[in-house]
Amino acid sequence: MRRCLTALLALLSLLFCASPAFADGHGSSAWLTYWDADAAFEEVRALPGRFESLICFEAFFDADGKIVIPPETEALLDAMKDSGAPLWLSLVNDVEQEDGSYVQKSRDLLTLELATPSGRSAHIAKIMRVVHRYRLSGLEIDYENIKKDTELWGFFTEFLAQLYSILSHNGVSLRVVMECQAPEYAVFPEGPVYSCMCYNLYGYHSGPGPKADRDFLKELGESWKAVPGEVHMAFATGGFVWAGNKVDQALTEREALDWLEQHRAKAKRDPDSGALKAVVYDDKKYTLWYADGETLDFWRETLQDMGYTHFDLFRLGGNTVESLAEFLGQQ
Repeated sequence: MRRCLTALLALLSLLFCASPAFADGHGSSAWLTYWDADAAFEEVRALPGRFESLICFEAFFDADGKIVIPPETEALLDAMKDSGAPLWLSLVNDVEQEDGSYVQKSRDLLTLELATPSGRSAHIAKIMRVVHRYRLSGLEIDYENIKKDTELWGFFTEFLAQLYSILSHNGVSLRVVMECQAPEYAVFPEGPVYSCMCYNLYGYHSGPGPKADRDFLKELGESWKAVPGEVHMAFATGGFVWAGNKVDQALTEREALDWLEQHRAKAKRDPDSGALKAVVYDDKKYTLWYADGETLDFWRETLQDMGYTHFDLFRLGGNTVESLAEFLGQQ
């Protein structure tokens, strides 16, 4: 895998150096996942220089609170060093247990690490060792599941202010990805770039529907005006198939197109969300909702009309180049 990534990034280095006009992509950033890196790089190669930054996803924690860089993420970071693009790493509050299982988005980890000044300082020291080891240009904090815990939000914002100060002193940028309700529970420090997760309107927690719609985005657009500095709005690509009211599978855009072809179905566009929907009856009712380029364009324009200028995609890999180009404003 390391050999393949290095070869791909050698090409990316030429592409980034030749096409520095990131601003034409509306200040867009995108995530590269270690489990689908090759497909993600193919999409970057098809749209050279169009993304403001590319973020390596992910690093997480072990049961002792140590930061874990999976071998695949390490290979991704090593390859990215030669790409000519800023080197970003996303740190997530997932915890790998001793038996190999995972606690997703652990609130207990955040409470343990951030609830005291000494805990926050020790947590930041661990982070800085990773920053220096990999010579990162930027760090992304993706700590989720704080929900309505206002006390933990307070600890989190103190941590962000301290981390931003230390990173800035070392010439490293900070991005913070947050769930969409975050501004309801805390006041955030100036300095970091903040990215709002503009998705999960429908998903594993609900019956069928789009990941976002116009009303949902407008509500977020209003609430996130309270967040200081540079605010990015992040969209999720692909979609889901529901069997009845339960998610049957998550699909990329390309997988959704294959699903439609397999079932000889045709999707219709929903005017309130820009997303595509199809219903198939087999052993039960199956409902597909997914996003294409027109959907992403609909979501982007909805928030652009409210003054937002920076947009992120989770994730690259499994998208059509036409859809990405439409989102980036090249059609």
